[in-house]
Amino acid sequence: MAFTSAAPVVAPRYEAADGTVAIVAPYGGSDHAVAFARQGRRTVAVELDDRHRPSALAPAGGAVAFSESVEHCGSLRQTVKKLRGLGVSAVVAGSAAGVELAERIAWHLGLPQGDPETSRLRFDRGVQAAVLASAGIQAPRGIRSVHLAEVLAWAEACPLSGYTLAPAAAGVPVEPVVCAGAGQINTAWPAMKRAAARYSDDPLLVLTERLSARQFLVNSVSRPGADGRTDHVVTDMWAETRALDGSLDRTDLLHPDEPPAPVLSAYMPRVLDALGVMCGPVTARVAYDEDRGPLLVSALAVPGISPADEALRTATGYDRVTDALDTWIPPSPVPLVPGRAGHRVVRVHLPRRRGTAVGPRLGRILRRLPTVVAVSADLLGHGPVIDTARCTEVVLSSDRPEAVEADYRIIRSLECGGVHDGERP
Repeated sequence: MAFTSAAPVVAPRYEAADGTVAIVAPYGGSDHAVAFARQGRRTVAVELDDRHRPSALAPAGGAVAFSESVEHCGSLRQTVKKLRGLGVSAVVAGSAAGVELAERIAWHLGLPQGDPETSRLRFDRGVQAAVLASAGIQAPRGIRSVHLAEVLAWAEACPLSGYTLAPAAAGVPVEPVVCAGAGQINTAWPAMKRAAARYSDDPLLVLTERLSARQFLVNSVSRPGADGRTDHVVTDMWAETRALDGSLDRTDLLHPDEPPAPVLSAYMPRVLDALGVMCGPVTARVAYDEDRGPLLVSALAVPGISPADEALRTATGYDRVTDALDTWIPPSPVPLVPGRAGHRVVRVHLPRRRGTAVGPRLGRILRRLPTVVAVSADLLGHGPVIDTARCTEVVLSSDRPEAVEADYRIIRSLECGGVHDGERP
């Protein structure tokens, strides 16, 4: 489904060699460089120096997947000059910490991107909710603030059965906290504020109504259309299922005709237009309430690379990395279209505990299950993995749904026996 929006604002374009991608702030264990390199693209890491990099994020320096590395020390002019000299033809945010800088660099290079003056719309869930509400688009009720007193006053004026406290910046590895009322909000506030600052250098938090509705991950890609306006296409949708304790259990690929996929597909282009998305991929988290319809929880303009990408391509014919690159590096004449799900694809999540990892023997058992097509890096048995993911992931895929469900039950049975070293059921 295509949707047109306002024409993109870009600086005069400069001539660059096709195929060189700058990845800004490639933190959090992202695999963007590897994914782009597999497409034959040369990658340049734009590292933030110690003064500008959030304290909890480790430098990506030394990653073998990058062809070059440029350090951003605060001077946008110097960084742009270096990237222009390297012939960069696309600029990508490698994490939430890189969205704003990536858009500013792209604007100065004359590359398609969102308006850098409104960058927060592409990663700040509090700003997103306010903009959607002003545009008449359903969004959760809430407040964005750095002041606890202001948040408590809002909660008192807006009494609800439950609230969710989270960093304003989407995409940071900090779990939202569910609060029943002012007492729990007051208790959770200091730790949440410190965690938000460590991962995003931004102490802003959002308090929203607690949404009991099921949540979905909706991936989309946008690019300038032939008429100079923007085409938005929803490419794939995933339904989340959570365990009784609230932890993520599994994420299932939705067929485009499976409810509520058609409603989500109609909702997202309006959201993307309101958020000023003009070029590139966006991963959105959307709650679906039977009475109110879709409600945007957060949206992040960062390519959604995951262990399930190959399974997604097999199931739908859609290649997330290829289509993302086509939005930045002179677009392919092939129209952007959603894929059609032909296989059952399930991402099974095994929560990690601090200091634990899946035991090698059980890791081998998991990898050998008939429908397992991919696993997260910590299951490959190549030594210690440095990444901020909260879950070990196993991807199941088959054109036989019953085979997928059988392997899912085996994985949960193994988990009950303790899949992590040092754990006991």
